Amino acid sequence: MQLLETIQICYGQFQNIEYHNKRFNISRLELFGLDVLQTLENLIKIPSECSEGIFRCRVVSEKEIQEVTFTPYIYKEMKTLKLVEIGDWDYSHKYADRSFMNNLLTENKEFDEVIMTQNGFITDCTIANLAFRDGSNWLTPSTPLLKGTKRQQLIDRQTIIVTQIRIEDLGKYEGVCLINAFRELSLKSLIPITAIIQ
Repeated sequence: MQLLETIQICYGQFQNIEYHNKRFNISRLELFGLDVLQTLENLIKIPSECSEGIFRCRVVSEKEIQEVTFTPYIYKEMKTLKLVEIGDWDYSHKYADRSFMNNLLTENKEFDEVIMTQNGFITDCTIANLAFRDGSNWLTPSTPLLKGTKRQQLIDRQTIIVTQIRIEDLGKYEGVCLINAFRELSLKSLIPITAIIQ
């Protein structure tokens, strides 16, 4: 069972690394019974070619790190989102096997992204957690498939509020922002709620 961490490298520096370390160590404990804390910045050497610009550091691990790759980050603009019910599929740890989500995207390729729902509740899209704007506040679903590092940082800073969001609640919001290690929370990135297709 392989795990995945995707870390932003900005001008040669790890971003938000303490949150990646926390998730990495929690998964190691819960899945493999390993209780020795490790810090990814001590296990990974950032190559000199990553000293300019933004790179995606992809870390695949089991009990030990199996593979580390660095690729330039390319931002993809999202304009259309499709709601898809996924039943009881579980992604409570960031597994390297993303075939389920890749299949969802393939089945809905006329849309830029898929928002997954479970039993009428909003969870995540395939690449990010979600933050909805109600006009004055940012709210994130209390039912995420994966508790992302950026989401947790924003919760800790009290920038976003955790709440239940059902499909029928979407009309209360003006838009949604995709948040992950590379996507910041901002009004500039707000996708109109009308772009979500049910």
